Amino acid sequence: MIRDELYINGDKVDVGDTDISLNYKSNLLTDISKIVSNNSYTIKLPKTAKNLALIECSHLPSSTTKFPYLKHVGNVLRNGIIIVKDANVVLLSVSEYIETALSWGNVTNFAEIVSSDKKLTDLEYGTEEGTDWVVWNNKGSNSAQFPLINYGFNSGDSNVWYHPAITVKWILEKIQEESGVTFNFPSDKKTFIDKMIVPLLTRNDSQKINDAFPSFLKMVGYVIVESTFSYLKLNYIGDSTQQYASVGGPYGDRLYTKYPITLKVKGTIEMLVKYNSGMDVNNQYLNLRVSQSDSSGNISSVSTIERKNYAAYIEAPNVRLLFNFDDLVSIGSDEFMHFTIEAIATGASSSVLSLTVYDRNEISFGEKFPLVPNLPDIKQIDFIKAVASMVGLFALPDGENGIKFIPFDNLSANKSKAVDWTNRVIMAYNSVTPRNLQYTLDNIAQNNWFRYKEDDNVMGNYDGNIQVDDATIEYERDAISLPFSACSTKGGVAYIPLYSYNDNGELQYNKVNPRILLLDGTKGIFKGLEWTTLIANNYQTYKGLINNAKVVTEYIRLNSIELRDLEMDIPVYLAQYGCYLAIIEIKTKENDICECKLLKL
Repeated sequence: MIRDELYINGDKVDVGDTDISLNYKSNLLTDISKIVSNNSYTIKLPKTAKNLALIECSHLPSSTTKFPYLKHVGNVLRNGIIIVKDANVVLLSVSEYIETALSWGNVTNFAEIVSSDKKLTDLEYGTEEGTDWVVWNNKGSNSAQFPLINYGFNSGDSNVWYHPAITVKWILEKIQEESGVTFNFPSDKKTFIDKMIVPLLTRNDSQKINDAFPSFLKMVGYVIVESTFSYLKLNYIGDSTQQYASVGGPYGDRLYTKYPITLKVKGTIEMLVKYNSGMDVNNQYLNLRVSQSDSSGNISSVSTIERKNYAAYIEAPNVRLLFNFDDLVSIGSDEFMHFTIEAIATGASSSVLSLTVYDRNEISFGEKFPLVPNLPDIKQIDFIKAVASMVGLFALPDGENGIKFIPFDNLSANKSKAVDWTNRVIMAYNSVTPRNLQYTLDNIAQNNWFRYKEDDNVMGNYDGNIQVDDATIEYERDAISLPFSACSTKGGVAYIPLYSYNDNGELQYNKVNPRILLLDGTKGIFKGLEWTTLIANNYQTYKGLINNAKVVTEYIRLNSIELRDLEMDIPVYLAQYGCYLAIIEIKTKENDICECKLLKL
């Protein structure tokens, strides 16, 4: 006789005469974003004093406990053997019985990746050069980080350079680090994945990185023009990756900008003024005037930032005045900027203003190129799903917080490890006939398309198709639709039409769909990623599984140890039918009897 025990949060539960029916699910042929946990059917527990105390009297409307709204840890023992460990237990309802349910075998953190809708651009990043950003300029020759890809610009164009590319491995490691989930790939598939790269095709700015690298304009004195008007002499302490430079002039330095930018002017101007008895020291003013001019000195615009002092200190015979700034100034392209001040008096200064490039949404050639902000606009789960599908992997839970990616070929390769269930089958009929036999699989069509994202700019068709010879099922379906577009090939490298030239020969930047490539030395290539090639290399066992499918349902006697040690990627053998079968689903019943749904290999 089977004796089941249930422990919740380490406390033994009164189960009474309740049978705990368990449902074991394989995720073979299942979309990775739809991984199904093993689960129990509703477990009806008697309302004993012990059980009511364990649920913290949640059956009372006056109860204030959070027990019904939390997940709890559960273990199931059958005949003294733990067959379910560290399951999630939830309280469903309380009526005549206390109704609970279990789920296990899935990883909670991975479920959060699936449900959170986080994108690749939501990954965390810092401000370290080489790790979080690179300088986008002409490196002189191509490299693994700036691979040779045909982007549509002329190779000698000095206004642009090849975009950086990030490895798929780098992205997957970031997702793992942030989510706490471990991805385990087969070594041969990992070798292929490690060659995959994602070119960064956008030019998004990062305010976080800009804020970490301000440029400073230090005031070292004033050149007096008239009693109340002075030019501010500036010393530029620069950053070569920001698009403005200091140019000497008759009244100090001017700032020259190549591209339209917005600067954040932040800091304090300190003035030391001779004090007189009639001075209202708390009501002094200073205007910071920003004038823009072309290279000939013709002023195009003037803007004034007015400030009253926010602090004054009398230090006879002078008064020290402080003026605080935190403002934005917009500057046009190819213009010079002059800072001047207008105040009640002139004097020495030791002030420092910092100029920070404000978020312009798009960077320019020669600046800092942020990595994470320029990853494709793709959900993290869709990225993981795309990579796994391209190399023919399905996913199984692996330990407490891991995902094990399994190639379909493993099912055939593991025949040598197959578990013989021949003598455990409870035959339904006198003849050697399965209890139930179906000839179709869910979500399979006559034509199963594996597609890249549609793109009118891609020449050629790089989709693939796996056909099933079964006139009784729907005609076609999209089995896999990647979030990346395919690539044509020009000059032996991938072609992505990111740039073009207008009728005047001026360089134009174009928005394009995300791409995924292979790194071949210092070249980015698409050859080897056509779906026909991927299917030929990774889907031969899959093709056999979905063609001439036979799904057998049998009652099989499995004891507690066998349930505990189930491995969904190890097939079983039934001599009655002379074949190996993959586990799809197992439902436990009474007296060690299990209803097993199996797919013939």
